[in-house]
Amino acid sequence: MSELNLYQRIQAVSNEIRNIEKNMTVGKGDYSYKAVSDINVVLVVKEAELAHGIVSIPIKQELVETQALRVQRDRGGETINYVDIVKMTLRIVNVDNPEEFIDIESFGRGLDSGDKGFGKASTYARKYALLNAYKIATGEDPDKDKSKEQIAIPVDPIKDEVVAYSLKNEEYMSKLLSYFNLGSIDEMSKSQINIVYGDLKKKGLL
Repeated sequence: MSELNLYQRIQAVSNEIRNIEKNMTVGKGDYSYKAVSDINVVLVVKEAELAHGIVSIPIKQELVETQALRVQRDRGGETINYVDIVKMTLRIVNVDNPEEFIDIESFGRGLDSGDKGFGKASTYARKYALLNAYKIATGEDPDKDKSKEQIAIPVDPIKDEVVAYSLKNEEYMSKLLSYFNLGSIDEMSKSQINIVYGDLKKKGLL
């Protein structure tokens, strides 16, 4: 096996892991779908890499963007989730010749109401990097299903500006929540938002 180059080894892993069945359900009701779990992908790939003298290592992770996403609650009102988009570089190395490697770039998107968005995005980026590098089929076909109808939520530009500024300034957000005695920024009332917006505009921060 030591005579095989990196691309031959990648091909061997690809031939060994032709497909991975979807083994988990994400979401509920009409918005649920089947997916391949990260742990299943990692364990199957790890075993094949070991057999063919390859190791894959994330060498770089970059937070590309953080967004605030307003979500309408079923019982009225809204909440704010945070979306992190992560760019990962995964390096696949020939164990018998470490100077021989290839880098795979992948993106992941993580949605969370707290601070777990980056971790989720990182997990997705790694999973899809491995699936794409070894051309592993999962049965997913983006053209198979019709897109679900989306319900538009009216945009509040003032609130969006306040939220965007607060997300970029953790110290400011902490003081803001402490001042209003709130647990998260999505708990702020419209009048509180207007007060903060006016103050930020007055200081030339918006």
